[in-house]
Amino acid sequence: MLNTSMIPEIEDQKESNYPTEQDDSFTPDEQEVINTLKQRLLAKRRKNESVLKGLEVSFWGITSYSLARFLVITSGSQGVGLAVAACFLINQITNRDCFDGLNINRRDGQWEMDGMGKFIKFGFSTVVSAFVIWSALGNFLQLTEQSKNTYDQLQNKVEEFNRLPDDQQNKWLIIGGLLGLGGVYTIIDGARRK
Repeated sequence: MLNTSMIPEIEDQKESNYPTEQDDSFTPDEQEVINTLKQRLLAKRRKNESVLKGLEVSFWGITSYSLARFLVITSGSQGVGLAVAACFLINQITNRDCFDGLNINRRDGQWEMDGMGKFIKFGFSTVVSAFVIWSALGNFLQLTEQSKNTYDQLQNKVEEFNRLPDDQQNKWLIIGGLLGLGGVYTIIDGARRK
């Protein structure tokens, strides 16, 4: 049988790690000064923690912006998915405080978890981020493979052109020059008619 007289004491211990008994070695004025000092130190600590959290969030924000910009500039529209995935991942790093709020307690013979909602939300968004990263990374690798193949094909064409005799190379250069001049003339003539 569970002793119900112990329940309030357990709840008090959950709220604070300090003993709940009053210390009679200090006068009430000294106790008030001590409590005021504790409150000031606690407020200062909370302020410092919030400043550190703000600095960390701004650092990760700048990192995510820089990484996303780099990916979009270097790989064009194919890098957008990877940039979004990187931002999701960095967002998960900054929202990891849900682990601090997760508490497992035993009450009335049953296990209870506090802060489970935030933890489930964190886990779900981590799975979504991993899926987006997986698909964006696949698209990015496919783009790099296509770029490599295109570069190899161009390199082969240049080598084939260089292997041709000089008279054929000159013939192809003249034909290419005439086609280029025709294209420029068509563009200028179309712009003039507008």
